[in-house]
Amino acid sequence: MEDLLMIKQRKKQHAKIKIETHCLYNLILGMSLFSIFLNCLPGEGKKGMNFFFLPSSSLSFPIGDSSTGTTTAPALTPVAPTGTLTYSSATTFYVSGNGGNSYYDISWSSDMNGQYELRLGATNCTDGTVDSNATVTASTSNANRIQASSLSAGSNAVKLCLKSPDGASVWDMKSASAIRDDAAPAPGFSPAAGTYGLAIPNITLSCTDTGAAGCLATAYTTDGTTPDINADGTVPSGSTLYSAAFAIPNNATTDVKAISIDKAGNKSAVSTSQYVVAVGNPTITINSVSKNYLRSADNSVIKWQSDLAGTYEFRLGGSNCSSGTNGTALAPAITGSAVAATEVTSTIPGTSLAVGANTIRVCLTTSGSNVGFNSSTLNIDNTAPTVSSVTPANNTSNVSVDQNTFDFVFSEAMNTSVTPLPEHHDSGVSGFPQIAWPTMTGSWSADGLTYTLKLNSKLPEFHNFYLQFNDSDFKDRAGNTVTGGFVVSNLIKLNYRSGVESNPTIISRTLQSACYDVSGTTIACASSGQDSEFNSTSPYGLGTPTTLAGYPNDYVTQDTLNGKFWKTCPPAFVWSGGTCVQDGVDPYNVSLVALGIPGVIDLTWGQSLTYCLQLNLNNSGAGFAGKKTWRLPTLSEQMGILIYEGTSGNETVPASSFPGFIRNNYQRYWSSTNAVSASLANGITGPDLANGANAWGAWQISVFGGGAHLNNKGKNYSWGNYWMNKYATLAMCVAD
Repeated sequence: MEDLLMIKQRKKQHAKIKIETHCLYNLILGMSLFSIFLNCLPGEGKKGMNFFFLPSSSLSFPIGDSSTGTTTAPALTPVAPTGTLTYSSATTFYVSGNGGNSYYDISWSSDMNGQYELRLGATNCTDGTVDSNATVTASTSNANRIQASSLSAGSNAVKLCLKSPDGASVWDMKSASAIRDDAAPAPGFSPAAGTYGLAIPNITLSCTDTGAAGCLATAYTTDGTTPDINADGTVPSGSTLYSAAFAIPNNATTDVKAISIDKAGNKSAVSTSQYVVAVGNPTITINSVSKNYLRSADNSVIKWQSDLAGTYEFRLGGSNCSSGTNGTALAPAITGSAVAATEVTSTIPGTSLAVGANTIRVCLTTSGSNVGFNSSTLNIDNTAPTVSSVTPANNTSNVSVDQNTFDFVFSEAMNTSVTPLPEHHDSGVSGFPQIAWPTMTGSWSADGLTYTLKLNSKLPEFHNFYLQFNDSDFKDRAGNTVTGGFVVSNLIKLNYRSGVESNPTIISRTLQSACYDVSGTTIACASSGQDSEFNSTSPYGLGTPTTLAGYPNDYVTQDTLNGKFWKTCPPAFVWSGGTCVQDGVDPYNVSLVALGIPGVIDLTWGQSLTYCLQLNLNNSGAGFAGKKTWRLPTLSEQMGILIYEGTSGNETVPASSFPGFIRNNYQRYWSSTNAVSASLANGITGPDLANGANAWGAWQISVFGGGAHLNNKGKNYSWGNYWMNKYATLAMCVAD
């Protein structure tokens, strides 16, 4: 079958040659006739026909060549056609015998049938080594694989030869260069790995290939992952193809990893270059100092951090961290390593410091040898403070009932983080009972030298009392406890006695309608000086229960004559349905009832004071009914609202102004006025504060008849009459 195809092809070739030969003969004949025609034209000064032959012609006319006398025509030799190669691959290509591109395929075609030879290490189509050969079909794409194993290391000349079908003639030849490179390239880094503190480096990557192929591309990562690169020089996801120098971050340690590939497909190992960059001085921030003032026996805890990592050391004194001015190291030394932006806790022992001010400096050096520092002053104070003065002075026996503040001046600045409150003791009663004073507050001056105690209320009249602090309530900034003349047995005890209320009380009309003599017989009121004589012209000041704006649940009764407000309901009672009823729900009201015998509300004088003061804290500190001056009334204020007309003796507190008022069993109501011994000539007798005879009792008002009675402040159930009947005592509260 193959021979038959060859015969057909040769017949086609012979027919083509015959046609081409006939065309050539016709062309030669035409040109000859044209030349004869030109030579037959008349020449200059000649007659007849001239014959002119082209000098380049190899054709003679049959009549012969006049110069030779030959009359025979020359023989014609036909020219055989030749094929041409079309080469469509690289003229230089690269292969590797060491795991890279192990072969290369070349593509080509011929425009005529024939034979081909692929020669390696050849300079022409006759030398070198024939790698492959075969017949070739015209206009058919061909591919030949050149294996790296068939090549020598380095450059190899490749010849693709197209020959005639019989192999006798070389029609065409194409040349290529095959580079075998078995060596892997190596990536390079510039600048080299290291620590940089002066400037942030820009990283330049390079590639070196010891083989003949040369580098193709380099890929890299900076996030710690391993880079990769494809055989064609592209990169997979996660890797970056290097094209230009790149910067790395400051204040960080960066691992730059690189991999290179050459044109033969040899891939390098991954190389890593680590850069520690810390350009610029670190910034040290001191977050907190537990004690700027301390005793030698104490420690101070400093919490701080740096924006850059590095090693640190605490130093004492000096002005910075440079040699010669960096002070001295603490003993024991405080050193370590700090992570960037991470708080470090360092404890400074007081024993390492001298008495007085000490500059403590933390010095941090980065890996780039840049230094930053910050400092704090720690003061060692082993001396106890003293109370320099108190205003009003201790043992003052006539302080105003409006004395609201008590000022303590100290010998040095004190610890102002605490505001101690004293105990308030009634020094006129046996056992000196403590009276809770819920409105007291304390505050320090800006310099820490003065402490101000505020009672935030009036004092009772003729009240013997003392304010008592523990010495440990007052400490200086270093923690030393106060000592000195005001401190006795670890206590600060300040004694006082109040005076009398200076603001007069206007007496409301008593509503009494008749006048009487000493025997009780009704008499004319004119010139009697009794209440009934003046009732027609005296104003009546008490209103009916009402509420003030913003406080719809807090009922008060206004005294318009004196500009005061009375709490309408007694202790443990609340307003409900137009009257006052006992409350068994609110915990505070329940606790008031529990102070006395079961089912009876009965308060001591001190408990009554506290109850009225507590009203100032109601409504989240706004006060009951929005008032913040609630207190136990004076005897004058209490008597100023009584009436003395009615059908029964217990109507002295008017029901129209105080509905539901407790009046069923001769109850009595405390006043804030203490009882004192006095004479018309000399006033209070025994004014010394130690004289308990003048401070043990306080005045009460009875709901039956409105009489004033003296009772022991330390007792709740009041002393009774001659037969020792006892009466429950309560409190009414008034606000300015």
